[in-house]
Amino acid sequence: MDDEVSRGRPESAPIEASAETLSGFRALDIRTDRLISSWLREAGVPGRALKANEPAPDFLLPEANGTLVSSFELRQTAPLIVTFIYGTWSPLCAAVLRAIHGATFGIRAVGARAIAITPETGHLPRNFKRAHQLDLEILSDLDLGVSLSFGLLSVVPAHIKRRLLRRGFDLSALHGFSFWMLPIPATYVLDQRGIIRRAFVGPDSITGATTETVLAALSGSDGPKPRP
Repeated sequence: MDDEVSRGRPESAPIEASAETLSGFRALDIRTDRLISSWLREAGVPGRALKANEPAPDFLLPEANGTLVSSFELRQTAPLIVTFIYGTWSPLCAAVLRAIHGATFGIRAVGARAIAITPETGHLPRNFKRAHQLDLEILSDLDLGVSLSFGLLSVVPAHIKRRLLRRGFDLSALHGFSFWMLPIPATYVLDQRGIIRRAFVGPDSITGATTETVLAALSGSDGPKPRP
C-alpha cells in the first residue's frame, strides 16, 4: 500500500460497494459512474489531492438534519474518517454510504468516527439517510469549498454534463448553484491533531477505509500486524 495515496484495495475486509449492494441500480447509471471515474482519472485529479502527513483543513458543515458539525470538535475526541462522494444519486457512492453504515460498529470499536460529505443540498442526503435508515452523519458541502480545500474538485466537462442530463441528473439543481463541479471520491483518516494518516483518493480506492487500516493509522504502523 502506498502510504500517501492508495489506488488499490488493501488486504482484509474493506468498506466496499459489493455486487450485492449495487444490484438495485440501473446498468446505465453504473456505466455513467464509470465514465465519470475515467474522466477524473484522466484529468489528473488524484494527483492534486491532499496526501498523507499533510494537515487537513478544518470545516463546519450542516448535517442532513440541519445541525452544524465541526471537524475540529470531532477530531478532538476521536480520529476521524472522512469520505467524499459525488452524491447519493451515484450507484457507487450510495452503495459506499450503506457499506460505511454497516461498518460503523467496527469503526467505533477502534475509537474512531466516520462522516460522509456530499455536494448535495440538505433535503437530498436527509431523504437518503431516512430511506436507508443509516446511522451515519452525512454533511452537505454547500459551496464545494471543503472539497476544493482537499484538492478534490474539478469542473464537469461538456460531454459528462450531457450524459448526466440524459440520465436525469441536473447538478445545478442537486447542488443549489449553477456551476457544474464534482469532487473525486476519497476517504481520509485524520488523527486528533488533524494530520492525514491515510489518504485513499479515486473512485477505485474510496473503499480503502477498514478497521485494520484505522488501527494501523492510529499506531503509526504501515498496515495490519500478521497473526501469529
